[in-house]
Amino acid sequence: MRDNTLIKYLKLAERIDASDIHIKSGKCAIARVSGTLKQIDDTVLTKEQVFSFIQDILTEKQMTEFDLYSDVDSSFSVGDRRFRCNVYRDFNGFSISIRRIINEIGDFRSLGIPEVLKNLAVKKSGLILVTGPTGSGKTTTLASIVNYLNRVITAHIITIEDPIEYTYTSNRCVITQREIGRDASDYPRALRASLRQDPDVIMLGEMRDLESIRTALTAAETGHLVLSTLHTTGACNSIDRIIDVFPADQQQQIRVQLSMVLLGVVSQQLVPNVKGGRSLATEVMICNGAIKNIIREGKNYQLQNTMMTSRNAGMYSMEQCLEAMYRQGIISAENYQLYTPASAATNVR
Repeated sequence: MRDNTLIKYLKLAERIDASDIHIKSGKCAIARVSGTLKQIDDTVLTKEQVFSFIQDILTEKQMTEFDLYSDVDSSFSVGDRRFRCNVYRDFNGFSISIRRIINEIGDFRSLGIPEVLKNLAVKKSGLILVTGPTGSGKTTTLASIVNYLNRVITAHIITIEDPIEYTYTSNRCVITQREIGRDASDYPRALRASLRQDPDVIMLGEMRDLESIRTALTAAETGHLVLSTLHTTGACNSIDRIIDVFPADQQQQIRVQLSMVLLGVVSQQLVPNVKGGRSLATEVMICNGAIKNIIREGKNYQLQNTMMTSRNAGMYSMEQCLEAMYRQGIISAENYQLYTPASAATNVR
């Protein structure tokens, strides 16, 4: 990293604890702080300046990809600080969206991750899904699970990421990290190859398509623990998303396979709290006998009610989590209403 202006923005983002930085031709630099966009500099950036930032960030191979497709994902470091980014062309020239990666991986308690995940994470095989919208902390939750396993079990963990965000130091586990575009061509190919690399645990950054979902299910079915994410809102919607990816004549087979391998789903979102920051809100679905039967029989409309009435099994809905956060004074009544799923929103007093 050579450009002092870009370095200045990155250091400023860290100082104000911004999660993201947006750099655009013809605009001033913008940062997202506690979910809100704020201008952080008065300098209007030229198209040439932004392109020089892009040249500083991307490798030669990535520049070629950018020339071909007009957008590319990347990650980079400045000193001991890591960032991920997407660079792209737009109407005014070039843009860069940069996400800060916090070097230290928090534990479950500090991040607000449900403790019940610890029980699922030490299973020998199966599938654990972390779901939520973009920017909801899914990658951080996966990293915390990997970090936990690294402390408590002995295993070979393979991560397949696009791009690599968190880096790990092997403790009790041997950890192999592979980045799409640098170490492997795509998710499905890397996932298939990982099955021949003696893994115990496979962390797949995202299940993006039919082939990666199918291979992940097979990996979980053949004795591996698979951790992955989906860009879906709500645990129940995640089940629908997986099944709906497949042709109609294969969906019953996938329901059966999914019911056999799925250990649990954590769906999450970051909600503004009363202190000006953001807190993690989650819902948890654990695949006990009742949930497995519902999935296998295609009665997904029963999932939400089963979750809400199974607190003793460690399950709860997003609505229940947000209501508890409101009652505890963590979030305001306004944000309770705003972030509760529309179908479940209720009045609070």
